[in-house]
Amino acid sequence: MIRLIILALTTVLPGVSRAASPGEVAASAMEGYELFMRDSLPDDRQKGYDLMLSAAWEGDAKAANNIGWLLQHGEFVEKDLKGAFRWYERAADQGLPAASLNYMELILNAPEDVLAGKLPDKERMAKASALAGTAMLMGRGLPYDSKRGEDLLLRAALFGDQQAMTTVAQQLEMYPDSFSYLPLEEIAEQCDSLLPECDKNIPEGMTLSEFADHMLSPAFWYSRLPNE
Repeated sequence: MIRLIILALTTVLPGVSRAASPGEVAASAMEGYELFMRDSLPDDRQKGYDLMLSAAWEGDAKAANNIGWLLQHGEFVEKDLKGAFRWYERAADQGLPAASLNYMELILNAPEDVLAGKLPDKERMAKASALAGTAMLMGRGLPYDSKRGEDLLLRAALFGDQQAMTTVAQQLEMYPDSFSYLPLEEIAEQCDSLLPECDKNIPEGMTLSEFADHMLSPAFWYSRLPNE
């Protein structure tokens, strides 16, 4: 589970019209984070939360992810999965691996609560899955987790991320047993449930088992890449 992370923050001081510099943003960020986590005085958490929220509205990805986490888990604020999802989405769009993972986990684990019957953005899912998966496989930006990383990378490929398709194909060429331990049928079916009819991966008339076999073929992924 992603915990609160140290975040950057932009503050607007009374009587100051210029935007805060990156150094000022970082200093305010640390102050807000430490206030919230210290919680030694009655109003510490409120002050810290206000700083985080201000940073999130100013466009700071780490702050947005932190606010999303608090809303998702109902810590200090009322639980609000839709609100958490919006903040995660905002931070994921800025390339934050932790937010990308949180964004995808809400889509995969609580679609009824966060999507309200609508289909999510395919390109955004592809980007978020690829970013979080790569971060977990490299242990950079997220804790190392090869299984979860490969799961997300495979989903990114199914959502249409070209780099993810290439990576999956190349890994299967070098290590044919790659990805075979994952629940391929479940992954394929879940990904297709999030895509419009025109973008679904599983051809009509093909069983999940047959499609899962295709997913373990390098040629399958290469064939999906656009011709240069």
